[in-house]
Amino acid sequence: MLHATFDRLMAADVKELAGLAADRDRLDNERVKLLQAHYADAVPLDLLKQEQARIGAELETINNRIAAHHDQYAEARANLEDSIGLVAHAADIYRRCDDANRRLCNQAFFTAIFIDDDGEPRVEYQRPYDTLCDPEVQANALNWAAEAKEKGEVQTQTRAVTLVEGLNLARSGWLTGLEPATTRITIWCSTN
Repeated sequence: MLHATFDRLMAADVKELAGLAADRDRLDNERVKLLQAHYADAVPLDLLKQEQARIGAELETINNRIAAHHDQYAEARANLEDSIGLVAHAADIYRRCDDANRRLCNQAFFTAIFIDDDGEPRVEYQRPYDTLCDPEVQANALNWAAEAKEKGEVQTQTRAVTLVEGLNLARSGWLTGLEPATTRITIWCSTN
C-alpha cells in the first residue's frame, strides 16, 4: 500500500516536472521567435516588450515551481538520511543514555513495546521508523541496491546492508534492558 502510494506520488511529480520543462522549452522557443519577428520588423517594439514581459513572468513561475519540487525532494532526502542515520545508531545511543533519555528514545521510536510469552520483543514503531524498520521495505532496499550495483549505477551495497541490518531495533540490543513479561501481578501491602 505504502509503495503504491509513493509510486503514484512520484509518477505525478515526474509528470508535473516533465510538463513544466515542456512549458519552459515552449516559452523559450516563443521568446526566440518573437525576437526574430521583431528583427524582421513584423512586431513593433511596444508589443515585443509586452510579450517578453508575459513570457518572462510565466518562465519565472515555472522556474519557481521546478525549484520548489527540487527543494521538497532535497528536504525529504535530508530527513530520510537523518532518520536512517539515527535509527542505524540507535542501539549505541540508547546504551549511552540515562533512564530519562532512554524513555525519550523509546517515545521517539516506538508507539508500543510488547514482550511475548516466549520473551521475544515485538514493537510498533513511530513514523517514519515504521516504514524504515519494515522487513519488506528493507528487503526491497537491499534488492534495489544489489540491482543498481550490478548495473553500475551506484556503489552502496555494503552501506545498504549495514544500514538495513541496524534498522531492526528490537534485535539490535535496544530492548535488552526491559523487564521480562510476567503472567501475574504480585501486590505487596503494608500492614501499617
